[in-house]
Amino acid sequence: MLKIKNNFEFSLAELGEKLDLKVFGNGSRKIYKIVSPEHADENALCAIWDEHAALSLNKNIALIAPESLLKSCGNDGLICDKPREIMPKVLAIFNNNKNLKLKGVDARACVSEQALVDENAYVAAFAVVEAGAVIKAGAKILAGAYIGADCIVGENSIIEPRAVLMSGVKVGKDCLLHAGCVIGCDGFGFVPGENGPVKIPQTGGVTIGDNVEVGACTTIDRGTLDDTVINSNTKIDNQVQIGHNVKIGKGCIICSMSGIAGSSELGDGVILSVQAGVTDHVKVGDGAVIAARSGVTNDVKVGAVMSGFPLQPHNDAKRSLILFTRLPELFKRVKDLEKKVN
Repeated sequence: MLKIKNNFEFSLAELGEKLDLKVFGNGSRKIYKIVSPEHADENALCAIWDEHAALSLNKNIALIAPESLLKSCGNDGLICDKPREIMPKVLAIFNNNKNLKLKGVDARACVSEQALVDENAYVAAFAVVEAGAVIKAGAKILAGAYIGADCIVGENSIIEPRAVLMSGVKVGKDCLLHAGCVIGCDGFGFVPGENGPVKIPQTGGVTIGDNVEVGACTTIDRGTLDDTVINSNTKIDNQVQIGHNVKIGKGCIICSMSGIAGSSELGDGVILSVQAGVTDHVKVGDGAVIAARSGVTNDVKVGAVMSGFPLQPHNDAKRSLILFTRLPELFKRVKDLEKKVN
């Protein structure tokens, strides 16, 4: 039996307990949503850190703010010296996917008799779960998603509509795979042949750690022999391409439209900015930062900040750009000097 419950009602005291914040004023007042200051109302909670903005708000609005602001404006609220830093935790509490309590298998879903779906997991209408797949407790397979044979979806992970997990993909717990991403499609592997390129069968899989986010329309190719690996706490933006046999470390950030070619390795905490490209078989060291639209063709040292194409240290790249803009002036000076010498 499908059960749906929406948990978007909290007392101010309950929120304070969840966030480990002290209550200022009436702890029993009900909060139904978190909003920006421009759209605040008496049923909402609003984070604020500017005294002028706080004083201009209605007294009936609950705030997350430093104690001095709450005292000066007289509003109920939660005492927090750094409201910006607490916002991710607040928003997580009011997250639709995380707080909508769903479990069971919708009658319109197609789930193989050989699949194992935990009784506390959820499979939505028109989702497909193939034989041998394991859907663990609290996982949510949303409408139209495809879970291939022998896949594993970990506890409390969410697979959004139209996301595709091809056979043998392993997803850890607390992951979020956004709509339209494709995990475990064939890697781009070919060898020359008499009649053109000959396809190399891709027999590996994809392993994704815990608390990983994969953006909409991103593709992660399966390995040729071993798995492509995305380690825990890594966040991947929309429209990213990750090739076969790639290894990505823990806590990396891969921004949109970046591409990582086959068999490359990213260490822990690496940042690839927008449209960065990494060629095949290179290693990017822990904590390295690759600036937007840069091309990585050689190994990058631990902690390096690099940019440009060909890639160079970021400060060198900035100096080169400054010099490039001065080329007309420098050219004129050289011509003038040549005339004087002659």
